[in-house]
Formats: sequence, C-alpha cells, structure tokens
Amino acid sequence: MLKLQLLSILFSLFFQDHFVITGRLVDHQYNPVTFYVLDIYESNQQKEQLTRLRTDTIQHQNGEFKINSLKNGHYLLEIDVPDYTGYTITVHVKDRNFSLPEIQLQPTR
Repeated sequence: MLKLQLLSILFSLFFQDHFVITGRLVDHQYNPVTFYVLDIYESNQQKEQLTRLRTDTIQHQNGEFKINSLKNGHYLLEIDVPDYTGYTITVHVKDRNFSLPEIQLQPTR
C-alpha cells in the first residue's frame, strides 16, 4: 500500500503542469544586458492589487533569463536596470515554453 501511495505522489509530481518563460535583454546598441532585477507578478487581468510571486536578480553574460515553475495564466514582468528605462510586459502563458521576443532597453541619459 505504501509503495502505491509513493508511486502515486511521484507520478503526480512528474506530470504536474510546469510552464517556463524565457527571454533576452539587450541595450540600445544590441549588447546583452548582463545584470538586472526581474519582478514576477501573478496578474488577474483586473485593476486589483497584483500578487508578487518573486523577485529574481539576473546575472547572465548573454542577457538571458528563464522563469521556471509557473502555472498556465497571466503574468506581469517588471524589469529594472540601472541607467535604463524600466520595462513592463503582461504575458498570457498557455504553452509550456513561452519565449518572449528580444527586449531592447533605452538609456535614461
């Protein structure tokens, strides 16, 4: 009986719905942005307060990011980079692997 319960738990974890958002950040000259902060909010498509899921500090030499362990749904991503304008995008994740087009930031100076 215990083996059957353990097998059932492992099966449900393995086949649980996990969605991923990937993307890449570049500057105004198409150079990778290698350090930035990414806030991820769960969006309910209403004007109500959003629920912040997490804040990730990204350091990647190619400017790439990958947000794992999401569910099917709407999300708001806020990207903050020193000396560049902020960037906000709302996405509807319905495919397991959702790839954003390259995001180009503009300098504030």
